[in-house]
Amino acid sequence: MDNLALYNKFRTVPQEAQKTIEAGKLKGFTDINPMWRIKELTDAFGACGFGWYIESEEHWEREVGNEIGVFCKVALVVKHPETGEWSAPIIGIGGSKLAGKGKGEGIDDEAYKMALTDAISIACKA
Repeated sequence: MDNLALYNKFRTVPQEAQKTIEAGKLKGFTDINPMWRIKELTDAFGACGFGWYIESEEHWEREVGNEIGVFCKVALVVKHPETGEWSAPIIGIGGSKLAGKGKGEGIDDEAYKMALTDAISIACKA
């Protein structure tokens, strides 16, 4: 396998896995369906837990002004498709707003999940 084989496999996201973000500070940017990432990891490396896995290393909260953010650090580990050798941990850090001012005031009970999903997506970019 050449050094760019996996990069070339993952670098293009099909249109059906993309969605335009309609609101907030990321309005106009593109969101990638997290299940597409899981499908691609499974296709390239095998089932989760056998050919790849995520270790959730750390969660923390941080207050900034009147808002609280939640953050997550993960390590993605993949098995080389040809040699069977496990990679070093591929780190990803993601975050989401837990509570604060603005649209959707109050506690977002999905914030930890969204921070984890974000961290996985960041690790996948590497």
